[in-house]
Amino acid sequence: MPVAHYENFPVASLLLPARLRHPVSVIYRFARSADDFADEGDLGAAARLALLDGYRAELRRLEAGEPPASRLFRELRDVIAAHALPLAPFHDLIDAFSQDVTKTRYASFAEVMSYCRRSADPVGRLMLHLYGRSDAANVASSDAICSALQLINFWQDVEIDFLKDRI
Repeated sequence: MPVAHYENFPVASLLLPARLRHPVSVIYRFARSADDFADEGDLGAAARLALLDGYRAELRRLEAGEPPASRLFRELRDVIAAHALPLAPFHDLIDAFSQDVTKTRYASFAEVMSYCRRSADPVGRLMLHLYGRSDAANVASSDAICSALQLINFWQDVEIDFLKDRI
């Protein structure tokens, strides 16, 4: 499913097994919309963080077994249940996107890698769970690949980030 976005790429393509296309699409919509709260539009920091806090509240509802308020989170609940997905990666993503709102400078490569652990690695971990391949060796390899892809994304967006005063 191509998504109209400046970082457009095929999601849930025919290359995925049919049984995983919908779960991948739902996870993508969660991550893309949360990331857009942090990075897109003209909202101020407080409004962006409030939107992300709304997603946190929805995740807490899922954890408590309460019904989610939004359609996206009802779909996410079903995907999480069907595939026994852990909630920690979803929380990590929200934490990373919140950091996008509040932190614009990184003093060291270690700080950047800490960000990658929460912004990119969770996606790979969720994919491993969907495929039933989340053993320690695969997680370590996935984390390395996802962090590398995040770094590549930073490098390709240097001009965009500089214009947004993010270094």
